[in-house]
Amino acid sequence: MFDLVFSTLTALNQVATFVGALVFWGLGGLLVGNAIYWRRHAVRVQGEVIGVRRNGNCLNSVYRYVSPSGETLEATSLEGSSSVRGKETGATVPLWVIPEKPNEVQEAANHVFTLVGVLLLGAGVALFWVGVTAWRTGPMTWVVASLAVVHLLQKVRGIIAPKDKALPRPLWRELLAQMRDAGAQARNAQPVQRLEELTTLPEYRDKEIRQRAQLRRLAPFLVLAGIGLLALGVHQSRLLMRLQSTGVRTPGIVTSLVSSSDSHGGVTYHPIVAYTDGHGRKVAFRDSVGTNPPMYRAGQAVTVLYAPDEEARAVVDRGLWNWLPSVILYVLGGAAFAGGLAGLRSRGAEVPLAAQG
Repeated sequence: MFDLVFSTLTALNQVATFVGALVFWGLGGLLVGNAIYWRRHAVRVQGEVIGVRRNGNCLNSVYRYVSPSGETLEATSLEGSSSVRGKETGATVPLWVIPEKPNEVQEAANHVFTLVGVLLLGAGVALFWVGVTAWRTGPMTWVVASLAVVHLLQKVRGIIAPKDKALPRPLWRELLAQMRDAGAQARNAQPVQRLEELTTLPEYRDKEIRQRAQLRRLAPFLVLAGIGLLALGVHQSRLLMRLQSTGVRTPGIVTSLVSSSDSHGGVTYHPIVAYTDGHGRKVAFRDSVGTNPPMYRAGQAVTVLYAPDEEARAVVDRGLWNWLPSVILYVLGGAAFAGGLAGLRSRGAEVPLAAQG
């Protein structure tokens, strides 16, 4: 009975990881696919910023450009942000324009969304790799995966084509086109304003001052947190590299599982692993990696990597999986450090622009 429950929980955890990978692949694929679509169907033109449209906290640049047919047209960028950089009136910006959709343009030099898409695809690959390598794929995995796929397909079909509101494919295309047109109308409903005039408005200046003050307060802490995470990642990587270069691999066995709980009530299970060192002594250690559901079961054979001069310093040899904690520390530390550094460098960076009004 325990084996059935254990296999079911493991399969659920594995399938959840696969679903997460599919979500990342879907989002990343949409962003990268959209970038590829624009590169294949759009032409590159030079545009001049004539103003911005303000939609909440987002500023969309409005461009004037000469189309391939020689017409002078105006269009609002599909991509917007709260930053004012590059949106100064009169600035020249390379654009992507699809001839059949002259009112839609994208900045040719803006690769942020493409980069985010690539990162999401990479995160999906990492999640899928974790799902494949962290847990053993058994019959229960395929059972749970099949049930999950059937359930998701039914849910998707219920959203896209309900039984009482089923639409033929041409009508769905027309509906999607209407939704795109509605989005464009909402985006173009706001008046065009010169950025230099907008940044002098009292409400805009007050909001910018508050945001800069918050960023200035957070920036030093982000830098320190980033340095701490990076240092911890370096320390952990050095220990693992030393263990990889001088350590010894030997068979081991999971003797039991111990549980630990955090402040939020979450429970994780760590395996207690026993092995025999080079001197014939029995050594047991608690593996540092804990999961819920448990990754191992009592009696399961594993490979142990230990230091000959310090037998208690040992880990379950999972190959590249052992490097994942260090990679996570590097990513989080790098992101925190970069965000804090950007906050420190942006102190007063946009004040001259506002003063021009």
